[in-house]
Amino acid sequence: MGRHLFDPAALDQIAVGGRVADFPAIQGKSGTNYASRLSSPKNVEATLSDEKAVFPVVLVLARIHRLDGRALSVPCVANHSGAHPVAQSPFSKHEMELLHHSADSLRVVATGLRG
Repeated sequence: MGRHLFDPAALDQIAVGGRVADFPAIQGKSGTNYASRLSSPKNVEATLSDEKAVFPVVLVLARIHRLDGRALSVPCVANHSGAHPVAQSPFSKHEMELLHHSADSLRVVATGLRG
């Protein structure tokens, strides 16, 4: 694995920021729509021109970090054939635990919504 750019405390702070960053946008909704309008053309352009650009994409995962059947946003290479998860993204043990905790939390919520 490569060198770590962030220590665990910085990663925790980024995670908290990521969790709460969308609250104002969700409440106003216009911020989310605006961000989608800004990013969508670039995503489409990169896909159609086969740039092999990397974007976060929500996919139902298969054979990635033992998260089969779970829909999560993961780094994907976008090209003319679609979005392909970057399966070899390196995670520390702690990051992997957090990823699985997040996936498990989403599964519990989805199960509760289904009744």
